[in-house]
Amino acid sequence: MKIECPHCQKDNEIEFAENISCSECEKSFKGFKFSKRKLISASAALVVGTIGGYKVNAALEETRYPLAVEYAIIDSCVNSSSNMVSSSWYESKREICLCALGKTIDQVSYSTYKSEQASFIRVFKQSANTCR
Repeated sequence: MKIECPHCQKDNEIEFAENISCSECEKSFKGFKFSKRKLISASAALVVGTIGGYKVNAALEETRYPLAVEYAIIDSCVNSSSNMVSSSWYESKREICLCALGKTIDQVSYSTYKSEQASFIRVFKQSANTCR
């Protein structure tokens, strides 16, 4: 069994016997309680890390739409008017569109967006009204 000396912290290989002492400092282990060290194997750590990474990646992918889709939604929202507008009005509308998309993404998954456009549009309009 490997144990660490409580005096000098050196690892010691020992068998169970009376009067055991550290091989480095030669002080006795009498009166101390010891337990085996349990180490997680590298392969177990790799498996846990892989599974955890996969779960995090899947969670992040579900909450975001593809960048091209997000851009198209914001572009069509901001540029829906064919009239000339002031830059301050344009910036204000852009902020509302960004806010609305953020709130809508929290409520409507990308898979729902692809299959139920009407549901997405309804939630987007409601979100835009709350962002004004």
